[in-house]
Amino acid sequence: MQLDTQTTIFMICFVYLMLHGGIWLALQEYRSYQVKLWCASGLLSGVAVVLLAMRGSIPEFAFMYLAQLLMLLGTWGRMVALRMYLPGPHERVFLNYKIISVSYFCVFSFLIYFYQAEWEALVIFNGFYALFCFEYFRIGFKLNQLQESLGAKLLIWAGLTFSSTLAIRAVGVGMAGTIDDIYMASPHQAVMVIGQFIAITLSNIAFLRIFLEIAERKKIASAHELAVTNERADAMLLNSLNLKNILQEREEIIRQLSLFNKTAGMGALVASLAHELNQPLAVIQMNTEMLDLVLSAKDDRAHNRESLDVALSGLKKANVRASTVVSTLRDMFGNGRKTDSNFDVNQIVKDVLLLCESAIHKNSIDVEIELHPGPLIFNGDKSQFQQVVLNLITNANEAISQDFSRRNISIATQQLDNQILLKVSDSGSGIAPEIQANMFELFRSDKINGMGIGLWLSKAIVELHNGSIEFETSSQLGTCFTVMLPFTKGSSPR
Repeated sequence: MQLDTQTTIFMICFVYLMLHGGIWLALQEYRSYQVKLWCASGLLSGVAVVLLAMRGSIPEFAFMYLAQLLMLLGTWGRMVALRMYLPGPHERVFLNYKIISVSYFCVFSFLIYFYQAEWEALVIFNGFYALFCFEYFRIGFKLNQLQESLGAKLLIWAGLTFSSTLAIRAVGVGMAGTIDDIYMASPHQAVMVIGQFIAITLSNIAFLRIFLEIAERKKIASAHELAVTNERADAMLLNSLNLKNILQEREEIIRQLSLFNKTAGMGALVASLAHELNQPLAVIQMNTEMLDLVLSAKDDRAHNRESLDVALSGLKKANVRASTVVSTLRDMFGNGRKTDSNFDVNQIVKDVLLLCESAIHKNSIDVEIELHPGPLIFNGDKSQFQQVVLNLITNANEAISQDFSRRNISIATQQLDNQILLKVSDSGSGIAPEIQANMFELFRSDKINGMGIGLWLSKAIVELHNGSIEFETSSQLGTCFTVMLPFTKGSSPR
């Protein structure tokens, strides 16, 4: 069976339409602009081939200009689609494609329109596409360098086939020196037609293969990234659980050290506490005897009635004093479990001062108290905060030596915006410079018999309640500790 040249050109058109249409349908689920561009450009080239095979059956304008324009657009579109496989940017290359394509079309149209130089135009046509299609080879070579693959190698061979067969056709037409019959069977025409069949098939298989290879690599990368993300999530969850355990252990350490610090500090307070409890008990005893005498006299005279009132009032005050001391001690030396409640910071200061009053007076120290006029409500662990105030007042008391001329402790509370400020100042000699930077570290103390727990524990408790503690010290003015806590609005102490 013999085929004429026009029939074989129609067959090339069929290959264009079939392969590009098949790829479009096969990759439709990816909704890729690149796939659409490649397939649409291939279909344009197929239509251009139909027009190029029908000279004499269609207007000369469609053969000379429209077919050239469609072929140019189709080839340009496929080059752009292939270039998108390479890492960008591509703007400069795409601009070069446009300049080269427009220049070729202008030269081709000029030769046909003004000089009817069909032979020269056909030589330029084949020569131009031989050079332009070499871009298939260059793109395939670069892709193979990035990631060696069968698709890139097929694209290399497609580019070589396109360029070599079109170059042979250009040389054959050039050597003929005439274009008496554009469809005349000739060796170079046969080489070009066969080359087109092979190159079109290879280029489409290469495009499809490269697309699927890249899609598979992206899929594997996504799966790996998901696995890494899951591992990180598991690690973060494990770290979160570990952090939670560490925080719980920290709270337990603070609780244990708080109990230890309270117990150790009791030695210094025993005498004071004995005096504090002994004083109201003595008052109770004295007023009880007075009541007994008045009641035994069975006399309703006015001065006896007045004595009864005085004795009863003294009993009430002494009982309240003793009850406050016992209640404060019970709070401070309970089981140490953290229990949050609303309490008044001013009242905490008063209760703790009651415990320390005898020890302070024993050192002949004056206490200046300046409390905020209204209640300063704070939500937290009452027992732990009592420990903070006790540590600060005890430190201030111990910082003042017997030979100091100025012997006073100042305690003040303020409300500043949404913060509660507690300041405890002493007129001592200040903190030694060599330990100021590490003052709040565990087991760090400038006292001879100090354990270095009190300030570390106070800082830990304050920070546990979202507060802060800082100090200012001077050898002339003494030391001032400032505790800042968040103010709790709309609550009352319990």
